Amino acid sequence: MFLFLSNFKKIIYFDSSSTNQKPKILFKSIINILQKKNFNLNRGEYNLLQKNFFFFKKIKKIIKIILNSSFIEEIILFYNSTFSINFILLNLINFIKINNEILISNKEHNSILIPLLKILKNKINKIVIFPNFKNKIIINIFCNYLNKNTFLYINNISSNNYGYINKYKKIIKICNFNNIISIIDATQSISSIEINLKKSKIDFLFFSFHKLYSLTGVSILYCKINFLSKLNPILTGGGSLYYNNKKFIFKNFDEKFYFGTQNIFSIYSSYYSLKWFLSNKKYIFFLNFFIKKTIFNIFNKKKNNFSNIILLKFKNNVFLSNYLDTNKIISRCDNLCNFLKKMFINKKNNCRLSYNFFNKIKEILKIKFLIFFFNFKIINN
Repeated sequence: MFLFLSNFKKIIYFDSSSTNQKPKILFKSIINILQKKNFNLNRGEYNLLQKNFFFFKKIKKIIKIILNSSFIEEIILFYNSTFSINFILLNLINFIKINNEILISNKEHNSILIPLLKILKNKINKIVIFPNFKNKIIINIFCNYLNKNTFLYINNISSNNYGYINKYKKIIKICNFNNIISIIDATQSISSIEINLKKSKIDFLFFSFHKLYSLTGVSILYCKINFLSKLNPILTGGGSLYYNNKKFIFKNFDEKFYFGTQNIFSIYSSYYSLKWFLSNKKYIFFLNFFIKKTIFNIFNKKKNNFSNIILLKFKNNVFLSNYLDTNKIISRCDNLCNFLKKMFINKKNNCRLSYNFFNKIKEILKIKFLIFFFNFKIINN
């Protein structure tokens, strides 16, 4: 099913939080796209290009089904998740008033924290970082940090460092009741947690294609339909506007955000891998749940509210990292994407094991045996 794992049979892949491996159908679709659909969007009116335009709409329709959103116009394709969060913040900054507060947890990714610090550098606003309890977001603690000046709330469904699944649905209800704009990072959770935007009523949500077993360089930004008219492109160019009555006018709905040459190679090729994910979604979710339950027993974990990540602490991370690499185990040690981790969890380096449904039980048992002598401690337990 996965060519990378077939070509490197002795390698154990425990870095799915970084990126998921690609199914065989994706490689077949790449050749098909180059041979039959190598035409740009919005660059002509001939028949083949119009077919590509409808194919582009089909891709957005699949994403709409995965997210269970209301309209395909709410789905915007960008370059990556970091670009998506920068786009949202640069647009919302025009609506922020003096003394408005932006609320985030201490478990956020650097791709959220760093843009916030840069964009609000010269603004008279506050970034309020509320704490957690045993690495979990508690609703009562969250509510204690809300006030009349809270304008925006940013949170992830599941952190790529901690692995805990947050109670984002309850938090979104609180935000909606208090007229607080919500931005949800689903990058880590999109391939393992069911998302229903019709029920959750999230304002903005984003994730990357490569987390859905597709190609890199493309992200999905969900924007609630009533926000589309209020947002403007932060970059402009060919394709995003037209000339009428001696004026440059932006196109309607989501079309105004597509300027210049699009990454049609990654977008079109991902169509078949997205269809593959949609047809195998229940199977993938079930296997992930089964592996998670097995890990409860193997690693003696007490809690079951974590996703596909085990965060480990060792006395000598550098030595462990080299040791795992020698044994052909791909994992991530030391280089975790969260500045706040050392402030709120521990100042020592950690090692992250992130599994997926294609991992085998014997692989988990092997890594358990290999790290047994390193006196490890599970942090997100």
